[in-house]
Amino acid sequence: MVKSTVHQHIEILKEKGVLNNQTRAIEIAKNKKPSILVNIPLLGTIAAGEPIEAIEDKETIEVPKSQLSKSGEHFALRVRGDSMIDEGIFDGDIVVIRKQPDAENGETVVALINDNEVTLKKIYKEKGRFRLQPANPSLKPFFTKELIVQGKVISIIRNYENNIYISSELLASSGEIKNIYKEPLTLFRGEDISKFPSTRFQGSKTKLVNWIWDNTKNLEFETMVDLFGGTGSVGYMFKQKGKRVFYNDYLKFNYLTGVALIENSDTKLTDDDLGFILAKHKNVKYPDFIQRTFKNIYYTDEENRWLDIVSTNIGKVKDKYKQALAYFSLFQSCIIKRPYNLFHRKNLYIRKANVERSFGNKTTWDKPFREHFLNFAKEVNEAIFDNGKKNIALNQDAFDFNRKADLIYIDTPYISNRGIGVDYIDFYHFLEGLCDYNNWINHVDYDSKHRKFKNKKSIWTDRNLIYNAFNKIFEKFQNNTLVISYRSDGIPSVEEIVSLLKKYKKNISIKQRAYKYALNHHKTYEVLFIATD
Repeated sequence: MVKSTVHQHIEILKEKGVLNNQTRAIEIAKNKKPSILVNIPLLGTIAAGEPIEAIEDKETIEVPKSQLSKSGEHFALRVRGDSMIDEGIFDGDIVVIRKQPDAENGETVVALINDNEVTLKKIYKEKGRFRLQPANPSLKPFFTKELIVQGKVISIIRNYENNIYISSELLASSGEIKNIYKEPLTLFRGEDISKFPSTRFQGSKTKLVNWIWDNTKNLEFETMVDLFGGTGSVGYMFKQKGKRVFYNDYLKFNYLTGVALIENSDTKLTDDDLGFILAKHKNVKYPDFIQRTFKNIYYTDEENRWLDIVSTNIGKVKDKYKQALAYFSLFQSCIIKRPYNLFHRKNLYIRKANVERSFGNKTTWDKPFREHFLNFAKEVNEAIFDNGKKNIALNQDAFDFNRKADLIYIDTPYISNRGIGVDYIDFYHFLEGLCDYNNWINHVDYDSKHRKFKNKKSIWTDRNLIYNAFNKIFEKFQNNTLVISYRSDGIPSVEEIVSLLKKYKKNISIKQRAYKYALNHHKTYEVLFIATD
């Protein structure tokens, strides 16, 4: 920052009465009247750097009422990064944001990109795109065609602490851990599996699979189990590496992804298949369950009608793999047309709001389902390959899984250290219903505004049961090499996971990697436990 800029900031603070001049010094002015403090949500951390994945973790913070606008809703975010230093926004500061859907050129905003990545930048609307400009001459701008303005910065709360980032020594606190291979924290910049289709599914490890492979490739194994398979990205990567893969997931819609991408070796959707799936057939009496049940909740009436028709057609596809490919294309189409890519609340109004759409993902949301479906069908077709092994997808509870394999990869649902669990069935119940269309009615909780599934408690989302769940899994697979993906701020703690593993395995190595989670103020990083005999 140049001297003139510093001088300008000081003069502004003097005018506001925040600073007083002293000879060769500056002091903070004492308030003659006590400030009125109000609580606003502190939604976590935002990157003043590259866009980062959005994971919300709410608490509140007291701020002076004078730092808020006279009207509107406000929230706060802790800043991570140095891209806005010339605007006086530093690493560790807290910015106060006023919610608003638009902004003028040159204003500093919270911008949501791809529905799940956020960043703090100055915004400029240019021909056919937006420029997100850092306030740091050493950094380059970021360009995008679509974004959502979530709010504008109206004030800054200075943080003078320096211990913002995590020390790499944290994981090595237990002297009893054997064979720990420590490595410096590396910042994730983006890695993709070749050919793996795009997804906006929350919790996907797609961007970490190369790192996982680098840390497991020297282990002796030919068969592996992806026990909580999710998007299938990890199992797919091991399939690419020539391993025999057993993909497993308790949720049926995820299982169908495993069928399409892992078990399937050569089947693809043809033009005739797509023509049948996307057509309205005169000899078929189509149900209207989605139209009746989810009116004004997730999609428009026309889109709900389309979903009823296409879901029915997919159910009539006889080939197991073609049906799974079609469901995959449908699931991804549904996710991409949802604000925040989730089904956790009734919020069609975000799409239908009568506001100027100079910013936002309206283009994606309003693109017809048919176009999205065809795009994802093309992607998933291109992802199909045969690795010469008989790979299998299963739809079982992890505790009931009984296939034999050399390596068990475990990536369970996550419970934060505040006791908040990730409930995937609540996030994606709509997709689970689509693939069990005829029985969907029996699962709907009609007392909920967003027509979620009836509550079924999971041991993996209960902070009081999760410790025993991990112990049970480790005991069950104690004769296998165990690889566990985890986050540093979870329940159980990293040290507790190590303690559990030591009951069953002799050697435990820990790999760690810095990873940025937006809207999460905790200091977090990815952890990989590797437990062998």
